[in-house]
Amino acid sequence: MMDDKAQMMVLESIIFAITILVSLIFLYQLSPTSTESNVYTNDLKIKGDDALRNLYSEKVSDEYLGRKFDPATFPEGYPKNKLTYYLLSDDYDSLILSDLKNTLPANVQYNIYVSNGLKKVFWCNSSLGSSTQIQLTEPVAVSHYMISIHPQFFNKSKFVNIIDDNGCEIAKAFDAYWHGNDYWIKNNYETSTYDVIFEMCYI
Repeated sequence: MMDDKAQMMVLESIIFAITILVSLIFLYQLSPTSTESNVYTNDLKIKGDDALRNLYSEKVSDEYLGRKFDPATFPEGYPKNKLTYYLLSDDYDSLILSDLKNTLPANVQYNIYVSNGLKKVFWCNSSLGSSTQIQLTEPVAVSHYMISIHPQFFNKSKFVNIIDDNGCEIAKAFDAYWHGNDYWIKNNYETSTYDVIFEMCYI
């Protein structure tokens, strides 16, 4: 009788172990998406890194004449790389329809944010929107690029040919302007380093 019980216990243990093993194999077969999503996001992150780096490396040139702002009017010392220019001038159209459209696959959608280290603000999305974020689907790849913008360069009254009549959206989001003072920068606003954050996914 004891031998029968012992055999039953051994048999139950074997069946239990087989059940666990089958379950693990089943879960493993369902989970390649984890590995695939890593490859998926890594590939997209590389594309995003390249896009931001290229934008920072490229200078605003004569090809931009006739667009929203004329680079020939840039004061000496004013940042002339495309990434900084787009942030200061809020020129979403040129950024998205020209540069990023030629850099990223057509089946990628994205949101772009800017952080000053204390606050992260939404800037624009791949649908030319500057007020609403796109709901991205997982997996989401994230790229970063640090840029330097001296506070004086947000000054709309001083750089009227570059800053929009309503002031720079990023400067307003970070509360850098004196209220009611034609978009002059506050004396105590000293932030000059910003993180451009590029969140992307495939459609």
